[in-house]
Amino acid sequence: MKIKLELTMLSKFKIGLFITTLLIGTSTAHATKRKVLFIGNSYTYTNNMPLMLQNMAAAMGDTLVYDESDPGGYTFALHCTNTTTISKIFSQNWDIVVLQEQSELPSFPPTEVDTEVYPYAHKLDSMIHANDSCTQTLFLMTWGHANGDPPNCGFYPVICTYAGMQQRLRESYLQMTQDNYAIVAPVGMAWKKVMDSIPSIWLYISDSSHPVIPGSYLETAVLYSSIFHKKTSGCTYTDGLSTLVAGTLQHVSDKVVFDSLDFWQQYGHYPYAGFSWSVAGSNVTYTGHSPVSAGYYWNFGDGTHDTATNPLHTYGSSGNYVVSHTVATDCFTETLVDTVHLGTTGLEWGSAGAENTVVVLNGGRGNITLLLPDGNKVSQLEVFDVSGRCVRKYSVSGNKISDNLNPGIYIYRSYSAEGIVVENRKMVVY
Repeated sequence: MKIKLELTMLSKFKIGLFITTLLIGTSTAHATKRKVLFIGNSYTYTNNMPLMLQNMAAAMGDTLVYDESDPGGYTFALHCTNTTTISKIFSQNWDIVVLQEQSELPSFPPTEVDTEVYPYAHKLDSMIHANDSCTQTLFLMTWGHANGDPPNCGFYPVICTYAGMQQRLRESYLQMTQDNYAIVAPVGMAWKKVMDSIPSIWLYISDSSHPVIPGSYLETAVLYSSIFHKKTSGCTYTDGLSTLVAGTLQHVSDKVVFDSLDFWQQYGHYPYAGFSWSVAGSNVTYTGHSPVSAGYYWNFGDGTHDTATNPLHTYGSSGNYVVSHTVATDCFTETLVDTVHLGTTGLEWGSAGAENTVVVLNGGRGNITLLLPDGNKVSQLEVFDVSGRCVRKYSVSGNKISDNLNPGIYIYRSYSAEGIVVENRKMVVY
């Protein structure tokens, strides 16, 4: 088959602590630092994507220190003998090394991928862990060409279309992830969601292969969330894209990554401290979402603690409790902090004024109804606090939602059924 030439963690977590802290109100997110090496080709370096990722991380309060080895058209096999790639792998202790294969090879027939891709992916992974056993390998799942792979279509009809090529890429990257006990950034799956549902946002340059800025921005958002375990919705860094386009791509990335994070990161040793809870009176059941086996530590915000995986906790009174959840493997530790509300606070939508602000009345007075502006156009709505954290998410089937929310200043963002941002406005609850 023909291959097109493409031209155009803290100092080891054995001791250190990675904290991803998200608080409601006046609290701020703790900065996280990651040292990442990118090994790939033009799909990595186009539009200077690693720099875009560094800028996005900075906008979210985090730090990315990176290096890259990404000559145009390079395959894993070529990287295995490239002195620059090898020297960079062994140059320092990396938190994460991102591996991205040539764009067509993983979509070829399984028998060819078995011999031309998998052995070299494993060889690179072995070098990564020979340098530092705690480094996490992350495979960057790429995207299909917009028109499939015409030069190789006659050899393998499966890849004659974008959908067929994308499916083969998905299968091969997931196999590499499993074989090497790694994790995967599902860029190709986010790309597919945009291709299938939001055709107004085109992701390719004229060669139908390489990304334009929106494509690289989507790639950046997926990598950011896969590495830092934070959602990008509300991120102020847009790389010159309109707020509407950037917000839509952020939404797609968040949905693809976090709806299936336990699947994308099930094989590595990279823990996720995300958690959810359900309230029944004064009893709160907590559920941790780490996809890998880890030790657990809960601080319930009332002076009590637990080490159960999914504890049930009884509080003595209503109020707001700052709860922290820590998960730890032999190499990584992550802590997530959130605020749990016991008791209800009512709210309702008022009219939007000239300042593009929705005034929300009756905060603290019990359950009431939200009247959604343009409710007939909206299929989903998200509410963010001032730090950019999504604190509420709703699926909308009409123009009313009943809920509770603390008094404060928020941003609400509504989406159409196609995932396009309908409104992005300030909201005041009091």
